[in-house]
Amino acid sequence: MQYEKVIAKSLKFIDENLDGHLTINSISFQVGYSSFHFSRIFKQHMGISLMDYVKKRRLIKASNEIIEGKRIIDAALDSGYQSSAGFTKAFRKEFGFSPVLLKTMVWQIESLGGHFMEQRFLAETEIGISEEELFRILQSKICKSGEQKNLEIKKVYELACDYYSGQKRYSGEEYITHPLNVAILLADLEADETVITAGMLCDVLKKTSVTKERLQSELPQELYSLVVQINEWEFSQVSIPKDDRILIVLLAERLHNMRTLEYMKEERRREKAEETIKIFMPFAVKLGNRKLLMELNELSMKYV
Repeated sequence: MQYEKVIAKSLKFIDENLDGHLTINSISFQVGYSSFHFSRIFKQHMGISLMDYVKKRRLIKASNEIIEGKRIIDAALDSGYQSSAGFTKAFRKEFGFSPVLLKTMVWQIESLGGHFMEQRFLAETEIGISEEELFRILQSKICKSGEQKNLEIKKVYELACDYYSGQKRYSGEEYITHPLNVAILLADLEADETVITAGMLCDVLKKTSVTKERLQSELPQELYSLVVQINEWEFSQVSIPKDDRILIVLLAERLHNMRTLEYMKEERRREKAEETIKIFMPFAVKLGNRKLLMELNELSMKYV
Protein backbone atom coordinates (compact mmCIF):
# COMPACT_ATOMS: atom_id res chain seq x y z
CA MET A 1 0.00 0.00 0.00
CA GLN A 2 2.92 2.35 0.77
CA TYR A 3 4.32 1.91 -2.73
CA GLU A 4 0.89 2.44 -4.33
CA LYS A 5 0.65 5.87 -2.69
CA VAL A 6 4.18 6.72 -3.82
CA ILE A 7 3.41 5.66 -7.39
CA ALA A 8 0.20 7.72 -7.38
CA LYS A 9 2.13 10.74 -6.12
CA SER A 10 4.73 10.31 -8.87
CA LEU A 11 2.04 10.03 -11.59
CA LYS A 12 0.41 13.24 -10.37
CA PHE A 13 3.77 15.03 -10.38
CA ILE A 14 4.56 13.79 -13.90
CA ASP A 15 1.20 14.92 -15.32
CA GLU A 16 1.54 18.33 -13.70
CA ASN A 17 5.04 18.82 -15.14
CA LEU A 18 4.90 17.29 -18.62
CA ASP A 19 6.06 20.59 -20.11
CA GLY A 20 9.01 20.78 -17.72
CA HIS A 21 12.38 19.03 -17.53
CA LEU A 22 11.44 15.67 -16.04
CA THR A 23 14.26 13.27 -15.15
CA ILE A 24 14.54 10.11 -13.11
CA ASN A 25 16.29 12.12 -10.41
CA SER A 26 13.71 14.92 -10.27
CA ILE A 27 10.76 12.50 -10.07
CA SER A 28 12.45 10.26 -7.50
CA PHE A 29 13.36 13.27 -5.36
CA GLN A 30 9.70 14.36 -5.27
CA VAL A 31 8.63 11.03 -3.76
CA GLY A 32 11.61 10.69 -1.41
CA TYR A 33 13.48 7.77 -2.95
CA SER A 34 16.82 7.27 -4.63
CA SER A 35 16.63 7.22 -8.43
CA PHE A 36 17.79 3.60 -8.61
CA HIS A 37 15.33 2.33 -5.99
CA PHE A 38 12.34 4.27 -7.32
CA SER A 39 13.02 3.27 -10.95
CA ARG A 40 12.86 -0.38 -9.87
CA ILE A 41 9.67 0.16 -7.84
CA PHE A 42 7.99 2.04 -10.68
CA LYS A 43 8.70 -0.63 -13.28
CA GLN A 44 7.53 -3.42 -10.97
CA HIS A 45 4.22 -1.69 -10.32
CA MET A 46 3.55 -0.07 -13.70
CA GLY A 47 5.07 -2.63 -16.08
CA ILE A 48 6.96 0.13 -17.90
CA SER A 49 10.13 2.07 -17.16
CA LEU A 50 9.78 5.50 -15.56
CA MET A 51 11.05 7.52 -18.52
CA ASP A 52 9.15 5.39 -21.04
CA TYR A 53 6.02 6.29 -19.10
CA VAL A 54 6.92 9.99 -19.24
CA LYS A 55 7.45 9.68 -23.00
CA LYS A 56 4.07 7.96 -23.44
CA ARG A 57 2.23 10.62 -21.42
CA ARG A 58 3.90 13.42 -23.40
CA LEU A 59 2.87 11.83 -26.68
CA ILE A 60 -0.72 11.42 -25.49
CA LYS A 61 -0.77 15.06 -24.39
CA ALA A 62 0.68 16.08 -27.77
CA SER A 63 -2.01 14.13 -29.63
CA ASN A 64 -4.75 15.97 -27.73
CA GLU A 65 -3.08 19.32 -28.42
CA ILE A 66 -2.83 18.54 -32.14
CA ILE A 67 -6.55 17.74 -32.15
CA GLU A 68 -7.19 21.07 -30.43
CA GLY A 69 -5.32 22.88 -33.21
CA LYS A 70 -1.68 23.12 -32.15
CA ARG A 71 0.91 22.90 -34.94
CA ILE A 72 2.80 19.61 -35.11
CA ILE A 73 6.20 21.32 -34.77
CA ASP A 74 5.00 23.18 -31.66
CA ALA A 75 3.63 19.98 -30.14
CA ALA A 76 6.98 18.31 -30.90
CA LEU A 77 9.02 21.05 -29.22
CA ASP A 78 6.72 21.15 -26.19
CA SER A 79 7.15 17.38 -25.86
CA GLY A 80 10.92 17.70 -25.68
CA TYR A 81 11.81 16.81 -29.27
CA GLN A 82 14.31 18.88 -31.24
CA SER A 83 12.61 18.31 -34.59
CA SER A 84 9.29 17.23 -36.05
CA ALA A 85 11.05 14.23 -37.65
CA GLY A 86 12.07 12.77 -34.30
CA PHE A 87 8.63 13.50 -32.88
CA THR A 88 6.89 11.88 -35.87
CA LYS A 89 9.01 8.75 -35.53
CA ALA A 90 8.18 8.41 -31.83
CA PHE A 91 4.50 9.24 -32.44
CA ARG A 92 4.19 6.62 -35.18
CA LYS A 93 5.92 3.98 -33.04
CA GLU A 94 3.59 4.71 -30.14
CA PHE A 95 0.25 5.00 -31.94
CA GLY A 96 0.75 3.26 -35.28
CA PHE A 97 0.03 6.37 -37.38
CA SER A 98 1.64 9.75 -37.94
CA PRO A 99 0.67 13.10 -36.37
CA VAL A 100 0.04 14.32 -39.92
CA LEU A 101 -2.69 11.66 -40.28
CA LEU A 102 -4.23 12.80 -37.00
CA LYS A 103 -4.14 16.40 -38.22
CA THR A 104 -5.79 15.33 -41.47
CA MET A 105 -8.61 13.66 -39.53
CA VAL A 106 -9.15 16.92 -37.66
CA TRP A 107 -9.32 18.86 -40.93
CA GLN A 108 -11.81 16.35 -42.32
CA ILE A 109 -14.11 16.88 -39.37
CA GLU A 110 -13.70 20.66 -39.31
CA SER A 111 -14.48 20.87 -43.01
CA LEU A 112 -17.95 19.55 -42.20
CA GLY A 113 -18.66 22.81 -40.41
CA GLY A 114 -18.57 24.08 -36.86
CA HIS A 115 -15.82 24.03 -34.26
CA PHE A 116 -14.01 20.75 -33.67
CA MET A 117 -14.15 21.04 -29.89
CA GLU A 118 -17.83 21.96 -29.74
CA GLN A 119 -19.83 19.69 -27.37
CA ARG A 120 -16.92 17.36 -26.95
CA PHE A 121 -18.37 14.34 -25.16
CA LEU A 122 -21.71 12.55 -24.94
CA ALA A 123 -23.57 12.04 -21.67
CA GLU A 124 -22.46 9.07 -19.60
CA THR A 125 -24.28 6.89 -17.06
CA GLU A 126 -22.66 5.64 -13.87
CA ILE A 127 -21.46 2.07 -13.36
CA GLY A 128 -23.88 0.10 -11.19
CA ILE A 129 -27.15 1.64 -12.37
CA SER A 130 -29.86 -1.03 -12.67
CA GLU A 131 -31.40 -2.02 -15.97
CA GLU A 132 -34.74 -0.59 -14.80
CA GLU A 133 -33.19 2.81 -14.13
CA LEU A 134 -31.29 2.73 -17.44
CA PHE A 135 -34.54 2.03 -19.26
CA ARG A 136 -36.21 4.96 -17.49
CA ILE A 137 -33.33 7.17 -18.65
CA LEU A 138 -33.81 5.88 -22.20
CA GLN A 139 -37.55 6.52 -22.07
CA SER A 140 -36.99 10.08 -20.84
CA LYS A 141 -34.74 10.76 -23.84
CA ILE A 142 -37.31 9.54 -26.37
CA CYS A 143 -40.51 10.65 -24.63
CA LYS A 144 -41.32 13.00 -27.50
CA SER A 145 -41.59 10.07 -29.90
CA GLY A 146 -45.19 9.36 -29.00
CA GLU A 147 -47.02 6.73 -26.96
CA GLN A 148 -47.04 4.05 -29.66
CA LYS A 149 -43.28 4.18 -30.18
CA ASN A 150 -42.69 4.00 -26.44
CA LEU A 151 -44.88 0.91 -26.27
CA GLU A 152 -42.83 -0.72 -29.05
CA ILE A 153 -39.55 0.13 -27.32
CA LYS A 154 -40.86 -1.23 -24.00
CA LYS A 155 -41.77 -4.50 -25.71
CA VAL A 156 -38.25 -4.83 -27.21
CA TYR A 157 -36.74 -3.91 -23.83
CA GLU A 158 -38.62 -6.78 -22.20
CA LEU A 159 -37.47 -9.14 -24.96
CA ALA A 160 -33.86 -7.95 -24.56
CA CYS A 161 -33.99 -8.58 -20.80
CA ASP A 162 -35.13 -12.13 -21.57
CA TYR A 163 -32.52 -12.69 -24.32
CA TYR A 164 -29.56 -11.47 -22.23
CA SER A 165 -30.77 -13.01 -18.96
CA GLY A 166 -27.95 -14.62 -16.99
CA GLN A 167 -25.15 -12.91 -18.93
CA LYS A 168 -22.61 -10.79 -17.01
CA ARG A 169 -20.12 -8.10 -18.03
CA TYR A 170 -16.48 -7.97 -16.92
CA SER A 171 -17.53 -5.35 -14.37
CA GLY A 172 -19.94 -7.87 -12.79
CA GLU A 173 -23.01 -5.96 -13.99
CA GLU A 174 -25.91 -7.62 -15.75
CA TYR A 175 -25.04 -7.76 -19.44
CA ILE A 176 -28.29 -6.07 -20.46
CA THR A 177 -26.82 -2.81 -19.07
CA HIS A 178 -24.44 -2.71 -22.05
CA PRO A 179 -27.05 -2.72 -24.87
CA LEU A 180 -29.19 -0.33 -22.83
CA ASN A 181 -26.28 2.11 -22.60
CA VAL A 182 -25.79 1.71 -26.35
CA ALA A 183 -29.45 2.65 -26.88
CA ILE A 184 -29.07 5.70 -24.60
CA LEU A 185 -26.03 6.85 -26.60
CA LEU A 186 -28.02 6.43 -29.82
CA ALA A 187 -30.82 8.54 -28.36
CA ASP A 188 -28.26 11.25 -27.48
CA LEU A 189 -26.99 11.03 -31.06
CA GLU A 190 -30.58 11.66 -32.20
CA ALA A 191 -30.90 8.37 -34.07
CA ASP A 192 -34.41 7.31 -35.08
CA GLU A 193 -36.47 4.94 -32.93
CA THR A 194 -35.71 1.83 -35.01
CA VAL A 195 -31.95 2.41 -34.65
CA ILE A 196 -32.28 3.12 -30.92
CA THR A 197 -34.26 -0.07 -30.47
CA ALA A 198 -31.68 -2.02 -32.50
CA GLY A 199 -29.09 -0.76 -30.02
CA MET A 200 -30.82 -2.80 -27.32
CA LEU A 201 -30.00 -5.91 -29.36
CA CYS A 202 -26.60 -4.79 -30.68
CA ASP A 203 -24.81 -8.10 -29.98
CA VAL A 204 -27.66 -10.46 -29.15
CA LEU A 205 -26.63 -13.08 -31.72
CA LYS A 206 -23.01 -12.96 -30.52
CA LYS A 207 -23.54 -12.99 -26.77
CA THR A 208 -26.62 -15.18 -26.32
CA SER A 209 -28.08 -18.43 -27.62
CA VAL A 210 -31.01 -16.64 -29.26
CA THR A 211 -31.52 -17.72 -32.88
CA LYS A 212 -32.37 -15.68 -35.94
CA GLU A 213 -35.59 -17.66 -36.24
CA ARG A 214 -36.73 -16.56 -32.80
CA LEU A 215 -35.80 -12.95 -33.48
CA GLN A 216 -37.69 -13.00 -36.76
CA SER A 217 -40.81 -14.34 -35.05
CA GLU A 218 -40.71 -11.74 -32.25
CA LEU A 219 -39.44 -8.54 -33.89
CA PRO A 220 -40.88 -6.26 -36.58
CA GLN A 221 -39.32 -7.09 -39.96
CA GLU A 222 -37.38 -3.82 -40.34
CA LEU A 223 -35.92 -4.10 -36.85
CA TYR A 224 -35.09 -7.77 -37.35
CA SER A 225 -33.21 -7.05 -40.58
CA LEU A 226 -31.21 -4.23 -38.98
CA VAL A 227 -30.33 -6.27 -35.90
CA VAL A 228 -29.08 -9.17 -38.02
CA GLN A 229 -26.90 -6.90 -40.17
CA ILE A 230 -25.39 -5.26 -37.07
CA ASN A 231 -24.66 -8.63 -35.45
CA GLU A 232 -23.18 -10.12 -38.61
CA TRP A 233 -20.63 -7.33 -39.13
CA GLU A 234 -17.11 -8.60 -38.39
CA PHE A 235 -13.82 -6.77 -37.72
CA SER A 236 -12.27 -8.74 -40.57
CA GLN A 237 -14.48 -6.86 -43.03
CA VAL A 238 -12.28 -4.22 -44.60
CA SER A 239 -15.02 -2.00 -46.01
CA ILE A 240 -17.01 0.45 -43.91
CA PRO A 241 -20.73 -0.46 -43.73
CA LYS A 242 -22.67 1.47 -46.37
CA ASP A 243 -25.74 1.79 -44.18
CA ASP A 244 -25.18 4.66 -41.73
CA ARG A 245 -27.66 3.06 -39.34
CA ILE A 246 -25.36 0.06 -38.92
CA LEU A 247 -22.38 2.37 -38.63
CA ILE A 248 -23.81 4.47 -35.82
CA VAL A 249 -24.87 1.44 -33.76
CA LEU A 250 -21.38 -0.09 -34.11
CA LEU A 251 -19.85 3.22 -33.01
CA ALA A 252 -22.18 3.60 -30.00
CA GLU A 253 -21.42 0.04 -28.93
CA ARG A 254 -17.67 0.58 -29.26
CA LEU A 255 -17.88 3.84 -27.30
CA HIS A 256 -19.61 2.19 -24.36
CA ASN A 257 -17.11 -0.68 -24.45
CA MET A 258 -14.23 1.81 -24.41
CA ARG A 259 -15.78 3.65 -21.46
CA THR A 260 -15.72 0.40 -19.45
CA LEU A 261 -12.38 -0.93 -20.72
CA GLU A 262 -10.77 -0.72 -17.28
CA TYR A 263 -12.43 -3.99 -16.29
CA MET A 264 -10.55 -5.97 -18.96
CA LYS A 265 -7.01 -7.31 -18.72
CA GLU A 266 -4.21 -5.01 -19.90
CA GLU A 267 -3.54 -6.96 -23.10
CA ARG A 268 -7.21 -6.80 -24.10
CA ARG A 269 -7.38 -3.09 -23.29
CA ARG A 270 -4.53 -2.32 -25.66
CA GLU A 271 -6.03 -4.57 -28.35
CA LYS A 272 -9.40 -2.80 -28.11
CA ALA A 273 -7.74 0.62 -28.16
CA GLU A 274 -5.76 -0.25 -31.30
CA GLU A 275 -8.94 -1.58 -32.98
CA THR A 276 -10.68 1.67 -32.15
CA ILE A 277 -7.95 3.79 -33.71
CA LYS A 278 -7.63 1.68 -36.85
CA ILE A 279 -11.28 0.78 -37.45
CA PHE A 280 -13.78 2.86 -35.51
CA MET A 281 -12.27 6.33 -35.64
CA PRO A 282 -12.47 6.27 -39.47
CA PHE A 283 -16.14 5.25 -39.02
CA ALA A 284 -16.69 8.41 -36.95
CA VAL A 285 -14.94 10.45 -39.64
CA LYS A 286 -17.28 9.01 -42.27
CA LEU A 287 -20.30 9.96 -40.19
CA GLY A 288 -18.81 13.39 -39.55
CA ASN A 289 -19.50 13.10 -35.82
CA ARG A 290 -17.11 15.29 -33.82
CA LYS A 291 -18.27 14.12 -30.40
CA LEU A 292 -17.75 10.44 -31.19
CA LEU A 293 -14.36 11.02 -32.79
CA MET A 294 -13.05 13.12 -29.91
CA GLU A 295 -14.09 10.73 -27.17
CA LEU A 296 -12.91 7.62 -29.02
CA ASN A 297 -9.54 9.31 -29.48
CA GLU A 298 -9.36 10.36 -25.82
CA LEU A 299 -10.20 6.87 -24.56
CA SER A 300 -7.94 5.03 -27.03
CA MET A 301 -4.88 7.13 -26.18
CA LYS A 302 -5.19 6.04 -22.54
CA TYR A 303 -4.47 2.42 -23.40
CA VAL A 304 -2.24 2.19 -26.48
